[in-house]
Amino acid sequence: MGRNFKINSFIKDLNDNINRYFPDRQLYFRANGDVRFVTVSKNVQLMIVSALICFSIWCAFISYKYIYLDEILTAKNGEVAEANRNYAKIEAQFTELQQEIQKTAAALEQRQAYIQQVMEEDGETLIPAESFDDSSILPAGEFVDVDENNDQEARNNRRDNTIEQLFIDLKKIEMAQNQQVAKLSNSMDNKLAFLSDTLTKAGISQDKMMELANVPQSAIGTGGPFIEASEIIETDLNNTSFDTLFQKRANHQDLILALEHLPILTPPEKHYVSSNFGMRRDPFTKKWANHRGLDMAAWRGTPINAPGAGVVTMAGRNGAFGLFIEIDHGNGFKTKYGHLSKLQVKRGDKVDAGQLIGNMGSTGRSTSTHLHYEIWFNGEAIDPLKVLKAAKDVQKIKEHKYDA
Repeated sequence: MGRNFKINSFIKDLNDNINRYFPDRQLYFRANGDVRFVTVSKNVQLMIVSALICFSIWCAFISYKYIYLDEILTAKNGEVAEANRNYAKIEAQFTELQQEIQKTAAALEQRQAYIQQVMEEDGETLIPAESFDDSSILPAGEFVDVDENNDQEARNNRRDNTIEQLFIDLKKIEMAQNQQVAKLSNSMDNKLAFLSDTLTKAGISQDKMMELANVPQSAIGTGGPFIEASEIIETDLNNTSFDTLFQKRANHQDLILALEHLPILTPPEKHYVSSNFGMRRDPFTKKWANHRGLDMAAWRGTPINAPGAGVVTMAGRNGAFGLFIEIDHGNGFKTKYGHLSKLQVKRGDKVDAGQLIGNMGSTGRSTSTHLHYEIWFNGEAIDPLKVLKAAKDVQKIKEHKYDA
């Protein structure tokens, strides 16, 4: 009962207030002397007020919604712009990595070409290098909307995994190449050691011979010969082992070229040594004296052949030497022949290795038929017997047949 009483009391108060604030009203209109009126009932007033209130509420809601949505769109656009900036940064990093991979791959191809060139020149079998394919890298795409983040994240993960695998593959190729170069470098060390030992046996200074060699020393150790300087690709690859190998090969090649001037043939094919190089008792005075040549005895008229190619710088009588010939072989090497019975060349003639230049005799200060044979290097006489003993090894080196 109490609850119904409160409801009835509320309804009564509401009706009283409505009747008080919204009584029936009359609106008067005067036109051309006539007066008219319109009665606006309480219900009509309530409807108009209700409509105005609803319209105001609608306007307020729309205004708020417009302002709020604008803030949402602004925030949304900001997120999209930030996502595109981040994506652009990722794409730039990816492009840089892709270029680095391509440059590294190209540099490895250049290195492999050099290895192949070296092994072909040395007559060795080339072990094929692992192939490299960068086609699996996903290409850079367009900027994506923030709603595509999930797909883009998966795409980036796949691309990251691919790039990581490519770097691993490149490292494997680099390591395989370094192993090949290490083997080639060790082989070249053995060849250089063989060369050095041969020159030492011949009594020739390797450093002095290189100094006098007709090859540009500036060419040693300046880079790989398989590409032009303008085509060298700068990368983070460690090329120290390649530079070292090239320097060793350059030194080896220079030594080979220098050895081409070394006279290694024996002037008379058949002979016996009647007097060695160095200190001996003079055959006439019996006093100790320095003998700068090797006396090689045989029958009178025995052919004397040039031990190497060169140019005749002297041919004629020369005091105690009698009939005498001097040949300049280049690179600091000269040979001299004394006590000849006949000359077969004249000054200025170019001679080949093994060519007849004269005949054995006993002219000049001589006790009997023999050839006085001297080899000079860099203005100093060296022991011809040492050179002749090393001739076999030198010939192997010249023909690239030695097993170093």
